[in-house]
Amino acid sequence: MRQAIVEAEKAVEKDEVPVGAVIVHENRIIARAHNQREMLNDPTAHAEMIAITQAADYLQNWRLTGTTMYVTLEPCAMCAGALVQSRIDTLVYGTVDKKAGACTNCRTK
Repeated sequence: MRQAIVEAEKAVEKDEVPVGAVIVHENRIIARAHNQREMLNDPTAHAEMIAITQAADYLQNWRLTGTTMYVTLEPCAMCAGALVQSRIDTLVYGTVDKKAGACTNCRTK
């Protein structure tokens, strides 16, 4: 989670919403990202989405089984859907997003 916070700090420096994410596979960080919606003019450029893309590239597979995502803020519906679709095993988030969070009331295995 510390590394996700480092990513969130990078977002603050760029006037982005301060969200950072990392994905871990076999005890190694394979992806790290922060929000880049303003910089890229892309509504889908959330930290989670960018990290998922990086992890899939690293593993050369869209199935991210055996991975854990650490993210500073509860994922929105778009990102939660991408987490399910990418088959990430575990999600750890730092705080609940009362406005747009999509995981608080969800149960996983």
